[in-house]
Amino acid sequence: MLEKIKPCKVMKYFEEISAIPRKPGEEEKIVEYLKQFAIERNLEYYTDNFKNIIIKKEASEGKEKFKPIALQAHTDMICEKIPESKHDFSKDGLELFIQDDFIKAKGTTLGADDGIGVAIILAVLDCEKINAPKLECIFTSEEETTMLGAINLDLSKIESNRIISFDGAKEGKLLVSSAECNEWKGKIDFNIEKADKNGFELIYDNFKGGHSGGNIGDETRGNPIKLAFDVIKKLKNVELSYVEGGSKVNVIPRNIIIKFTSDDKNAEEIIEKEIALQREYYGNEVKIECNKIQKIQKVIDRDSSNRIINFITSFQNGAIKRDKNNNVLQSGNMAKVKTNDANIEIEFSERSNVPEYEREYLKYLDNLIKKYEMKILWNQNLKGVPKREKNVLVDECKKLYKELFNEDLEEIVSQGVVEGGFFVNKKSECEYICIGPNIYDVHSPSERLSINSTIKTWKFIKELLNKM
Repeated sequence: MLEKIKPCKVMKYFEEISAIPRKPGEEEKIVEYLKQFAIERNLEYYTDNFKNIIIKKEASEGKEKFKPIALQAHTDMICEKIPESKHDFSKDGLELFIQDDFIKAKGTTLGADDGIGVAIILAVLDCEKINAPKLECIFTSEEETTMLGAINLDLSKIESNRIISFDGAKEGKLLVSSAECNEWKGKIDFNIEKADKNGFELIYDNFKGGHSGGNIGDETRGNPIKLAFDVIKKLKNVELSYVEGGSKVNVIPRNIIIKFTSDDKNAEEIIEKEIALQREYYGNEVKIECNKIQKIQKVIDRDSSNRIINFITSFQNGAIKRDKNNNVLQSGNMAKVKTNDANIEIEFSERSNVPEYEREYLKYLDNLIKKYEMKILWNQNLKGVPKREKNVLVDECKKLYKELFNEDLEEIVSQGVVEGGFFVNKKSECEYICIGPNIYDVHSPSERLSINSTIKTWKFIKELLNKM
């Protein structure tokens, strides 16, 4: 279907990649596909124990003496779908369709993050018209979850000190620095008490969701977990019964359900007033409703309910600090809540481009964790890319972009965490940039890839490699 669209090779490979299940941690099939691609073209390749694969192509004639270039993309994708979808990301390929300028997937995330990056690199390797220095093409695994691929990648086998990543998702933007990210999964223990009370059920659904780095500055997306708990916080004597919302630590949540009781005589009036304001702000596309429940039989003890409510409402969410150009420099994402038999699990994250901001936030968060007696089950730190004072690769890109399109290529500082942080940490002299075509609503079932932007990005990449 997509081969009819120019650039046909990029689209051909994107369609083939989209037919391969590539859930984080289950990249075996896409690695095998890439191995066969290399074998069929007599290209050198090797894999490691972390499902990374590197494919190398020798320099074009006349470019043998030039320094090699590394191209990089990750093979996995975020797996989100609409409630009615029966799609199984472990075994089903994506169902692509075209709507105006966009490629979409039926009922699921598109996986253009970073499937289009993989497709562009394959098209580069398969294009005889590109006269490039030696290419070292790095395909990493589990970027969307643990980043184990990038963390464990042996860069000593990579000659290049210049890495171009295709995980940008914003055409005309050149990512030169990314945030450092901290992610946590914690739990607050509780006791279950018998009850025989009337209560309420708050339901928030169909919010936009999105990427907790790339979309976190967009306040119109909302965070249903925070919004629902902000309503409950206004009530007296609340006892939670059940909480379920969100999906992954790096995804802005799209839904939540909370069942609870309250002895507040004005509870119904307060709830209706608050959710009416929220409906007015977020519009008719989202679902926000409150239902009465007859006779809730079991509740979480009041002390634990208060600790859960206070932790979530005290957590700083969304854009926390911005620069003078309104770029987000620090953010938080209250990502997921889940009720178990004896505790509620809570997943959340923080991103900072400024080390001082990160230190302040971690101190504040540590106090919250202790105050509300949360036990941390898991946490990880993902490295950011510091901005280099001198980056020749950036200068070359900006000069060429101006020549080709008579437009300025904008340098951006991103809240998105890219694998470049781990590359630069291993190769301190490495010049790193991250680019890509326009992808909208990443990490959500509304994800879509611009065809025209992909065409423009492909033209730029071909000319960049030819001129290097």
